[in-house]
Amino acid sequence: MRVDPPVYLCAPDRVLGEHAQPVTEAVSGALLDAATAGKYGYTALRVSDRAPVELAELSAARTLAAAGVDPARVGRLLHAWTYHQGHEFWSPAHYIADRIGARAAEPAGVQQMCNGAMAAVGQAARDLLADPAAGPVLVTTADCFPAPGFDRWGGDYGVCYGDGATSVLVTRQPHGRAVRLLSTATVAVSALEGMHRGDAPFAPAPLSGVKTLLPKAAKKEFLTARPDLPFGPVARDAVTGVLARALADAGVSAHDPRLRAAGLPRLARHVMTDAYEPAFREVCAAPVVRFGTDTGHLGAGDAVANLADLLDRDDTRPGDLLVLLSAGAGFTWSAAIVEVESR
Repeated sequence: MRVDPPVYLCAPDRVLGEHAQPVTEAVSGALLDAATAGKYGYTALRVSDRAPVELAELSAARTLAAAGVDPARVGRLLHAWTYHQGHEFWSPAHYIADRIGARAAEPAGVQQMCNGAMAAVGQAARDLLADPAAGPVLVTTADCFPAPGFDRWGGDYGVCYGDGATSVLVTRQPHGRAVRLLSTATVAVSALEGMHRGDAPFAPAPLSGVKTLLPKAAKKEFLTARPDLPFGPVARDAVTGVLARALADAGVSAHDPRLRAAGLPRLARHVMTDAYEPAFREVCAAPVVRFGTDTGHLGAGDAVANLADLLDRDDTRPGDLLVLLSAGAGFTWSAAIVEVESR
């Protein structure tokens, strides 16, 4: 989707878990074996004692303050997450809207697993393009992965999970630190939904806290049962396809000299080196900047956290183009091309 007239992503922010759990501690505590730790390349994961929505509240307030926008002006609040938000039967989006004073906003949840932030940004852009009267849209994410409900270090293949929240304001005019959204593109492969369901029967109630969630068990069951759906080639085609579409919609060539940097999902080092980065480089020459070594994968928040970190870099200047790539269970891949307006 080419985004025209202009839409901006303003004051991207991230609030990380207040503690850093080093990988050496995880290995000594038998949460992760030394060989896997070396292959994954994480140095630490961020861990919080707070509920994820409390982190989102902090991040959202910081975004609005940095953008200089009154919470009462927010038209919609879109909140994305992947895991338990603190209560089972409620709306975390409404909680955040109330806590930050965005009481005129329409709160809504966005459920696209780890691609949630990009899905919400795309929806926010469509809102602003479709309705000239629509106010700014605040996009938030939050995820925490505490034991015993989740095994953050060893429960999945190729990724370890850190706690954190993100936020960004989507507007028609730049406010504070901002990038212009030139295009977004999304590819979904719903045939892969079983990778996070496996062979387990449907449950009548949430099992959070009753048993430890182990995504790798479901993945192993699915890949054993569906050898006709090799994840690697499917993911490669999705990454190259979604990036090519985003670049074409933005009118940007693969080797445009303005392409300053790219942020990819905060997955394990070997997953990036062996899979995501080679696929990325097939269609885009933007230098890939690795984030997340000292945070872990932030659930739905990687894309916005990466944008904030890219804007923090000393070599990022107005006029530069940045590439954001996101992926989430389901599976869905999204890409966005943005132009730096101000740092």
